[in-house]
Amino acid sequence: MPSFSASSRATEFRALLACCLAAVLACWLGGPGAARADEESATVRAVTATLLIDTTAIEPGKPFTAGVRFDVDPGWDIYWQFVGDIGLATKVDWELPPGFSAGPWQWPIPVAHVADGDLLSYVYFRQTFLFAEITPPSQLPTGPLTIKAKVSWQMCDPQRCELGNADLALPLSSGAAQPANKELFTSWRAQIPKAGDPPFAVKWDRSKDHEFSLRVEGLPKDTKVEFFPLPPNGVKPGHPVAGEIAADGARTITFPVEDGKANLPWRGVIATSKEGAPREGWLIAAEDSGPARGAPPASSHPVAPASPPQPGSLPWKLLIAFLGGLIMNIMPCVLPVITLKIYGFVNQAGEAPGRVFRLGLAFNAGVFVFFLTLAALMANLRGAFNWGYQFQNPYLLATIISLVFLFGLSLLGVFEFALTGGAASTIGELSSKEGYGGAFLHGLFTTLLGTSCTAPFLGASLSYAVTQPVPVIFLIFIAIATGMSLPYFLLTAKPAWMRFLPKPGMWMERVKQIMGFAMLAITAWLFGVMAGRGPEAVAAMSWFLVVLGFAAWLFGLHGSWVTRVAAIALPVAGYWIFLDGKITGSPPKTANTGIEQRIADARAAGSPVFIDFTADWCPNCKFYEKTVLKSDAIQAKFREKDVVFVKADWTNTDDPEVTRLLKSYGAVGIPLYVFYRPGESQPLVQESLTKAGLLGELEKIKTPSPKAVSNSEKSARTAEN
Repeated sequence: MPSFSASSRATEFRALLACCLAAVLACWLGGPGAARADEESATVRAVTATLLIDTTAIEPGKPFTAGVRFDVDPGWDIYWQFVGDIGLATKVDWELPPGFSAGPWQWPIPVAHVADGDLLSYVYFRQTFLFAEITPPSQLPTGPLTIKAKVSWQMCDPQRCELGNADLALPLSSGAAQPANKELFTSWRAQIPKAGDPPFAVKWDRSKDHEFSLRVEGLPKDTKVEFFPLPPNGVKPGHPVAGEIAADGARTITFPVEDGKANLPWRGVIATSKEGAPREGWLIAAEDSGPARGAPPASSHPVAPASPPQPGSLPWKLLIAFLGGLIMNIMPCVLPVITLKIYGFVNQAGEAPGRVFRLGLAFNAGVFVFFLTLAALMANLRGAFNWGYQFQNPYLLATIISLVFLFGLSLLGVFEFALTGGAASTIGELSSKEGYGGAFLHGLFTTLLGTSCTAPFLGASLSYAVTQPVPVIFLIFIAIATGMSLPYFLLTAKPAWMRFLPKPGMWMERVKQIMGFAMLAITAWLFGVMAGRGPEAVAAMSWFLVVLGFAAWLFGLHGSWVTRVAAIALPVAGYWIFLDGKITGSPPKTANTGIEQRIADARAAGSPVFIDFTADWCPNCKFYEKTVLKSDAIQAKFREKDVVFVKADWTNTDDPEVTRLLKSYGAVGIPLYVFYRPGESQPLVQESLTKAGLLGELEKIKTPSPKAVSNSEKSARTAEN
């Protein structure tokens, strides 16, 4: 280290003092009315917002430009004015001095970004600048002048999304104006879409109800063309489908829309780019009303025939939702209850075909009512909607445990619950004729248990639905309900097929009793979920079930009205004595603390990362954990490849970190598995696992980076978790 003499330190001190005096003198000379260019900045997480103006001073009646520049950290993005499938638009609200007025916001050309889950968003990376023209009054108000901007945005990286906001204020000086921040404003003005006609032809085709398209002519083949829609209020277009480029450079871009919405006054930004040249954009719009239905398209070129459903189209999404509902019938969380339904079909084999069919419709009605209720919840809750929420809320969980427990007691013959309306049967007694009310409740109950996990295809459908308009949400859930109901509809519509089922006999009574014990086993499993609330919650729930079981036994005695009243009063009293306020304890949160940071640190170190979204109430999660993740072959491969294993436990919603992380991948349900390989920006996201498939993906990892720390201990912790 160099040494410094006393004289050299004195010289440096005098120089520093001179600089300070010069700065003070400059500030004194630059009092009110002096020319200066100011800016105000605020940093929130990954984004810095800066308020700037293009002048050093304000003159009466002379417009100037003010705006907010957003500097975004690498890997993060913020949203354009139309966000696409999901997200919140960046927003700036002015608070201007009296008499000042602001023009419209100028938005630079965005970037189309497809994230996990096939979610298309229109965003900005690294930096963007939103600005508007401000016009002062002809006579400036007296006193200090300050321009304020209230800024809000949503910032996302591949792992998570967060909200940011800032209140920026910039003092204004009056006097002779000089340009400020000239290069910045000049460069960003060049990125604003132009209002005039583009130097090429754009022909709209809105002759179809469910899509609109633009045919672009007059550009070289090597020019890239994009269209960023600015849709009418309440309408969300699908993903664009680009046609092949013709020899003369003409090409067509098609957007699917809700049926009947293609004829609306669409507008947007059409942008062109060529290698080595900056992008250019133009604001374009279709005429106010499109051609009449059935009329020839505006373009002189023939329209291509309708294509089959594309992966991003609504028909494709509905097909995926239907398959997800169909597969739910063989999931571990549904299969025990489905067995009871098949058992019921055995009893119905000898009944009148018409009645069998009506019972099937009643069962399916229960399925549809449940899914339509979930659709209504999703439409109202949107971002707060969680698939499987009923297993996270302690009181809803206690209700489910009680219902399953009663179902088991009924199957074991402790009591029979006769439904109202003259129905001759009960939920639990499937050995006699099942009533329509019982079939309906059975459908509800089956679907209720089914929501403890998501089947393959179902997670993607739910993630898509939560971003869509209300009608699409209901269509998705109707498709799921149709898929789940189809086997029962077919079996009851064709009673002759029931001859392939076993013949009724004494074995049915034994099967019913076995199913009763199966229901008690499900009760024990759900108790494991309740255990996360602490020992007091388990003890409270246990005592309540004792009271509930005794009440069910009294009900089954078919005694006087006194026993019936007691059977109803006891559970009510048991709730207030044992459950009220005693099952809301929060589970330990240490297991999930800092998982987002752990993921970010591991990826920064060049390590592969595997994230397991799981919960105690998710049978599919436990199945994949036991058969795949904890298998010797997978554990050995995790150690060999130095994989950082992160367990994101979603048993309860008390820890918002897991919910936020889950939704950053566009998911609303579990199981979900996310796998980052070094050198790949986009992760592999799956809803199900196979041992062979996961081994194959792990084999694709290249030799661990020297930067990557050994994660053997973390991988070994998989077995503990």
